Amino acid sequence: MKRVLPRWLLAALTLALLALLFAAGPAVARPGGGESYSGGGSSGGGGDDGGIAYLLIRLWIELVFAYPQIGIPATIAIVAYLVIRHKRRVKAGSQNWDSASAASPVRSPATPPSRPPSKDLDAIRALDPDFSVVLFEDFAYALYARGHQARSSQRDLDALSPYLSAAARTHLAERRPVGAPVSGVVIGAMRVVDLAIPAVPVAPPGGAAPRVVVVLELEANMTVGVAGAEHTQYLKERWLLVRDAGVRSKPPERVRNFQCPNCGAPFGPEGGDRCTYCGEVVSGGRFDWSVESIEMLRIEDRPPTLAATVQEVGSNWPTIYHPQLNARWAELVTADPAVTQEALNARLQLIYGELNAAWSLGKLDAARPFVSDGLFDYLQYWVSAYEKQGLRNVLEGMRVVEWKLTKVVRDRHFDSLTLRLWGSGRDYTVRQTTGDIVTGNPKADRSYSEYWTLIRGAGVHGAPRADKSCPNCGAPLDVNMAGACEHCGAKITSGDFDWVLSKIEQDDSYTG
Repeated sequence: MKRVLPRWLLAALTLALLALLFAAGPAVARPGGGESYSGGGSSGGGGDDGGIAYLLIRLWIELVFAYPQIGIPATIAIVAYLVIRHKRRVKAGSQNWDSASAASPVRSPATPPSRPPSKDLDAIRALDPDFSVVLFEDFAYALYARGHQARSSQRDLDALSPYLSAAARTHLAERRPVGAPVSGVVIGAMRVVDLAIPAVPVAPPGGAAPRVVVVLELEANMTVGVAGAEHTQYLKERWLLVRDAGVRSKPPERVRNFQCPNCGAPFGPEGGDRCTYCGEVVSGGRFDWSVESIEMLRIEDRPPTLAATVQEVGSNWPTIYHPQLNARWAELVTADPAVTQEALNARLQLIYGELNAAWSLGKLDAARPFVSDGLFDYLQYWVSAYEKQGLRNVLEGMRVVEWKLTKVVRDRHFDSLTLRLWGSGRDYTVRQTTGDIVTGNPKADRSYSEYWTLIRGAGVHGAPRADKSCPNCGAPLDVNMAGACEHCGAKITSGDFDWVLSKIEQDDSYTG
């Protein structure tokens, strides 16, 4: 005799499975977010949805035929619920926000998790007037990538001894699989979790030089292994950097070259930690930042998850404002009265439109003039990941609903503006060959928020441009992948001429 599940158990299982499926939010990608550098973030189902759906259909059919007095009314109720839910989503997609407490299209915690705010690196300028947060981040990104790319070769690692301690180099060399080449390193998030600045920058007689200590928490993706046998890793690490308190920062053109930090000559491992040109021991933070230790917090073999369901988290969280926002904004406007909210909005709208259009095409050429080198590398990683999987993320009707300035940083080299942006539009992913929808909803808008950081050279003044012409020569924008104008050769993606986008951070990773 065929065994039939009890009515109460059959109904409970069916409702539980329905709740599990309805809890899954639509997939989100977008440039700089959604697909998530962590390989998919908090997935709401992903590849398991097919099996769950099959089981749900079986149970539901059995419920309707075995107990029609339960199954038929429940079916009607569910259809009504889905219709109402769809109408609410469409309505939510076009709403305006009057404050940062914008409603998220997918349920997320009402308040962010308890997490200390990011330390303000700008405090280092009290010891080093040449210090720049923008340049320090550029240095840290480049060193992180260079260190991992060098870990398959002891000689390449030793060539970085001015910037990586012996312990840090050993840690990288012993990463498994040992000796495997590393490529495609992209950083999705970097947080300053600790900062120690000595009260007195001068060493006492006979004592060790006081040091500035910065602890960074980094999340990244990278490809490990030889061609044909490579795999993608997601990593979360903590890097501790030190530098003598009396050291002054290098000029921008020397930030990423990793030569001798004292004399600037090419550095080879032949002399150990001593430069063969100037004769100085250049390790340990004596002349520049050096990584003293590396702590692995998390590592997973995880390919880019581009077709999974990912929730939008944090759009309803309070906006994080820097405590000195108003004072620094006043300084910037005093120095350059042409930098108004209206002018910035025009520039932001241009960048937002060009970036989303280029991303949707799977070709970043049109967006290249408006993003920094580091962000371009990050975006190109994800565009390539979509291409390899035969997918394309489509963005339609994208618009900026509102934005709020949250942070201003000014130094001798750069001005930096961080703003929180609320956007909305249709976001879905298709197969390139067939156009079939893999995930997302092409008929309903999705609302979200992110933190965007724009940078501009400190010596640049005037209203931000809102037209697509070279800010140096005025010719129509035609920029190569290195960020240089094809007409005049000027590199316009470094912020030397106008505001460019340098970072996109998600609500659940931004800490100020």
